[in-house]
Amino acid sequence: MNSDRLYQTLSLAAALLAWQLAVGVFGVVDPGVLPPPVTVFERTLTLLGEQAFLGHLSATIERTLLASVLAAVSGVSVGVIMGWNDTVKALLGPLFSAVYPIPVIALLPLVVLVFSTDSSALVFTAALGGFFVMLWNAMNGARQIRNIYFDVATDNGATSSLTIFREILLPGSLPAIFVGLRLAMNTALLIVISAELLAGGRGLGYYLWVSYQTYSLGDVYATLTVIAAIGVGITYGLRWIGDRLITWTPDENDRPAEAALR
Repeated sequence: MNSDRLYQTLSLAAALLAWQLAVGVFGVVDPGVLPPPVTVFERTLTLLGEQAFLGHLSATIERTLLASVLAAVSGVSVGVIMGWNDTVKALLGPLFSAVYPIPVIALLPLVVLVFSTDSSALVFTAALGGFFVMLWNAMNGARQIRNIYFDVATDNGATSSLTIFREILLPGSLPAIFVGLRLAMNTALLIVISAELLAGGRGLGYYLWVSYQTYSLGDVYATLTVIAAIGVGITYGLRWIGDRLITWTPDENDRPAEAALR
C-alpha cells in the first residue's frame, strides 16, 4: 500500500472512529437522529439481504450504466471532433455553452412529457448531465495532442477523417476521457438519484424518499451508505481500469494542436 492509500485509509478510519465515539460513547448527538456507524453498517447489511431493496438498487445501477454509456459515446464523439476541428467547435460551442448552465434536473418534467416511460426520462436526463462532462474532457484531451502526430499520419497516407479519429484522436485523448468517464458516471448517478426522488417509483432515490417520509432514519443512512459505496466503486474501479489500459500520459510541455486552439 502506497503512502496516499495509507493516508486515505487512516483518515476514513479516524472519521468513523470519531463518529462512533461521539454518538455511541459520549452521546454528543442523539442516536435516534444520527445512529453510530456500527448501527448503520448493520442496517446496511440487513437491507442488502432484502429482495425489495435489491430491486431498488438494481434499478438505480441499470439507469446509471445506461446513462453513462449514452453520455460516453455521444460526449466522446462530439468532444473529440470539437477539439480537433475548429469549424465544428465554432458551430456547436455557443449552443453547448448556453445549455450547460441549465440545471439538468430542472428539465426532468419536460423530458417526462417527451418519453413514454419515467425510467427512459430518468436515463435521458442523467445522460444529458454526463454528456457535458464527457464533452469538455474529450475536447480538452484532443486539444493536447501535438501537431507532429497529425503530420506524421498525413505523411504516411492517413488522409481519412475516420482513420485520424481512430488512430490519433481517440488514443491521444484517452487519459482525459477516462478522467471524464469517472466524473460522468458519478454525475449520472447523482442525477439518477435526484430524479428518482422526484419521479422515481423505483430506485434508491425513491427508497430514500419513502424512508425519510416514514421517518425510518436507519434506512435513510443505510441507503446513503450504499450510494456512497457505489460512487467510490465507480471512481476507484475506473481508475484501476484506466491505469492498466493507458500506459501513457500527456506531456505537460506538449504543444496542443493549433487548430483546436483557434
